[in-house]
Amino acid sequence: MSLVLLIRRLIMTRTPLFLSDLCCCERLALWSIRCLVSRYRLPYCHETRTTDGMFPASFRPVLDAAERAFEDASQHLKETGAPALDINPPGSQGLSAMEERFLQGIQTVQNEGQKEVFALLADLFPERLMQGYIVTALALISDCMAGIGHWLPRHERKTAGAGALSSLARWKKIHPADMRVLWPRDVPASWAGRTLH
Repeated sequence: MSLVLLIRRLIMTRTPLFLSDLCCCERLALWSIRCLVSRYRLPYCHETRTTDGMFPASFRPVLDAAERAFEDASQHLKETGAPALDINPPGSQGLSAMEERFLQGIQTVQNEGQKEVFALLADLFPERLMQGYIVTALALISDCMAGIGHWLPRHERKTAGAGALSSLARWKKIHPADMRVLWPRDVPASWAGRTLH
């Protein structure tokens, strides 16, 4: 292995994510995090009856509380001399590692509960008070998202695409349990000429 490849493998352990890699629910969660951390709020829109772009006006107090939780977290980091939250501005295309972790936190709150988020944030913020601020903000954002019908998908185990087993086995190291196999089957004569999807 060349020295360049070895250095790249050691340095580039994380593949960066971009907005185009995210589903719409994850984009809304990320946009909410970025706007609340940077205190970028949109005024109430009388035509759409929404606040902050997507959320109904009735969620304004909840979003205010989430913004206060992020503000308390930022203030605590400043007082302790720790680095600030690594959150990009709302228009940025790339995701920081902290933003990815916060998205995982919202997904975990919606699917498993708040306790698991403390464990998820433990290596970023070892102090329990700081974890509490962030978990509070993420839980409030996840509640608003669930209230308008946005649920972050639980990332299931990756499976290989459907295809003939022999073709897949030739190109990939696979385990049969991790894929859908298109097994040959007899087709009734009445189906002749039909396209099966």
